[in-house]
Amino acid sequence: MGLFAPEIPLDPGVGGCSIGEGALQMGDIIVSTTDAGVSGVIRVGTGSSVSHAALYDGAGMVIEALGHGVVAHPIATALSDDSLAVVYRAPNLTDTQRRLAVEWALRQVGTAYSVSGAVLSTDKILCRVAGPRPGGFFCSQLVFEAFVQAGAPLSSLPSQCVTPADAVTIAAHSLTYVGHLKGSLTRWPILSP
Repeated sequence: MGLFAPEIPLDPGVGGCSIGEGALQMGDIIVSTTDAGVSGVIRVGTGSSVSHAALYDGAGMVIEALGHGVVAHPIATALSDDSLAVVYRAPNLTDTQRRLAVEWALRQVGTAYSVSGAVLSTDKILCRVAGPRPGGFFCSQLVFEAFVQAGAPLSSLPSQCVTPADAVTIAAHSLTYVGHLKGSLTRWPILSP
C-alpha cells in the first residue's frame, strides 16, 4: 500500500488543491491529523494517515468529539494543532439533510468522549456486537451518526464502527474531495495491514 489511496488526492502535490474556509459548505467533513502522540497512536492503530474527523457547521464553526467531549468551536481553533486537514463533501444531499446533520451534531455538544467506543471501532465485528457506547461519541462516530440522523447515511457501516481511516475509504467511494485546508501527507506513511 502506498502513502494514500490513489483515488483520493490527499496530497496537494499529486492532484489535490489548497483551499480556504470560503470553499467550505455546511455539512462538510474534515479529516485531519496532528503531531501529537495520541494522533500517532491512532494512525498506527488504524493504519491510516489521518486520526480525526469533524463536521463543519457552515458558519465558521467545527463540531468535533475530542478527549474532553463534543465541542463546537471556531475553525481556526479546530485546525490550530493540525498538520493535515482535508475536506470532503457528501454529494447529492439536500440543504435540509445537511442542516439536519449539523443541527443533530450541535445538540451533542457537551456529550462525553467515548474512549471505549473508539477502541472498539477498529474491530468490525466487536463494534457491531457491542453497539454504540451510551452517553459518548468518538470523532468519526459523531460525524457519521449525524448523517444517519439526518436520513442520509454515508456508509453501510454502523457509525460506531467508522474510524477516521474508514472515513478516508468511504471518501474514496462516495464523498467528493473539496481540498486541503492544511498540510501534505508526504510525511505520514501508512502502515500496510
